[in-house]
Amino acid sequence: MFLEARHISKRFGITRALDDVSVSFEAGEVHALMGENGAGKSTLGKTIAGLYRQDSGVVVIDGRELTPGSIEDAFGAGVRIVHQELAQCPNLSVAENLSLHAMPSRYGFVDRGRMRERASRLLASLDASIDVEAPLGLLSPGRRQIVQIASALDDGGDSSTRSDSARARVIVFDEPTSSLSVGEADRLMEIVRSLAGEGLTILYVSHRMGEIFQVCDRVTVLRDGRFVATSDIKAIDEPTLVEQMIGRRIETARAGEFGSRPRNGGQAATGGAASEAGALRALADGDVGHAPPGRVMLEVRGVSSPGKLSDISLEVRAGEIVGIGGLVGAGRSEVLDAIFGLDSRATGMVLVDGARIALGNPRAAIGAGIGYVPEDRRNLGLFFLLGIDENIVMPEMPRLARGGVLRRGSSERGVVREKIRGFHVKTAAATSVPGTLSGGNQQKVLIARWMGERTRVLLLDEPTRGIDVGTKAEIYRLVREEANRGTAVLLVSSEMPELLALSDRVLVMAGGRLTGELAGDAMTQTNILRLATREDMATA
Repeated sequence: MFLEARHISKRFGITRALDDVSVSFEAGEVHALMGENGAGKSTLGKTIAGLYRQDSGVVVIDGRELTPGSIEDAFGAGVRIVHQELAQCPNLSVAENLSLHAMPSRYGFVDRGRMRERASRLLASLDASIDVEAPLGLLSPGRRQIVQIASALDDGGDSSTRSDSARARVIVFDEPTSSLSVGEADRLMEIVRSLAGEGLTILYVSHRMGEIFQVCDRVTVLRDGRFVATSDIKAIDEPTLVEQMIGRRIETARAGEFGSRPRNGGQAATGGAASEAGALRALADGDVGHAPPGRVMLEVRGVSSPGKLSDISLEVRAGEIVGIGGLVGAGRSEVLDAIFGLDSRATGMVLVDGARIALGNPRAAIGAGIGYVPEDRRNLGLFFLLGIDENIVMPEMPRLARGGVLRRGSSERGVVREKIRGFHVKTAAATSVPGTLSGGNQQKVLIARWMGERTRVLLLDEPTRGIDVGTKAEIYRLVREEANRGTAVLLVSSEMPELLALSDRVLVMAGGRLTGELAGDAMTQTNILRLATREDMATA
């Protein structure tokens, strides 16, 4: 075997992340690492890449034992990692970010021409439209993820300076498509297969079943930090894989069954939206029904923002879930930002239950009962220097405070205990910081913050990004229950099955404006993609 992890164990405090895990990887294969959130798959990938120092065990690449916890040694051996969370410098340009580990120079000065050329070359096969001179922080999370993927593909310089030892030989992809559109994800699948064809070893961490069966050769499942099984992808089916992951069997949904319980009494959405069959069946088993939509709770009238949005108008009724579909860069997240008051240049009107709220004022949005789960939980969602308890209770602090001023610890702790229990957040203590949690548990903390009695409008941007099958089904049920309580839900998702499963209606965007609305039989993947690529169409 080209790469081996032998008897790896790793603890974080009292949490056992890996327990005597041994896995081997062949050169030229795409090897999936799967498991529920907290199973240890990302920890194993980071240990192989030298980001974590294991408590015991060794990592061996091409017969050489790597120094535990040494990023430099792993990098020198050709190990790269594409993180789920963006690890970049947003104040620097795209080209500078792609040259941080090997800045090209000429006569002792940075050679910006070579730097731009290398960045353009690395991005050509991913997204050639990205401006390499633009500040990285101005890009959408999806495009920033593409830049991070390009960085992992870098071979250390141009043909005149690179060495064989600097070339990538192992790439760990940790949820690489979680921020990508369908088209971008498909392109990445092609790139991954091409890299494996060139002899690279690909460790592929993903919760998306369709990707695993599309691109991987073998799959290893971890559960609770322990090795469960390694299988050839052609010798395993989805129900068996899910059973290995969660310890119980979830039957596979048939094609076209996705969305087979119409929430408004209409016809089911059918087509290619049934790719994540295990999650769909889990969702169906936990169906909580649906009350008819009530009065208009959220109304957006003619909202525009220079270079982002053009004349966006929509309505969401109490108890209704309205999805927003489109490709990365279409303006979906920008709509939610404008509604929540994060876009200071936005114009137009936003009304909650008939009352107009001030644009560009998040405090006013929160006061009106709007909750927002953003796509980028690390930079825009969670407070990583505060405990999980304060992250959850933050919007409730004024209500729970004595006289609206003095915090009441006992009341806050009661709310926190209830939400940690209700959302099944796996944590050593309520006071632990979010950085000690897995990505899925971080996401549950963020969602728990905004789901509650005071929320009248819930904005969800990629709510299940990087979440495992079992937790996805749980989140789906929670979103449906929230709608049944009378909350108006506006959902952005790049996962077509998720968008169709949860939505009563789907609004489609392209080029910063609405290009159509779909409902009933018209809610299909084909129709969404058709509208998402037609910027010349009028709003339906």
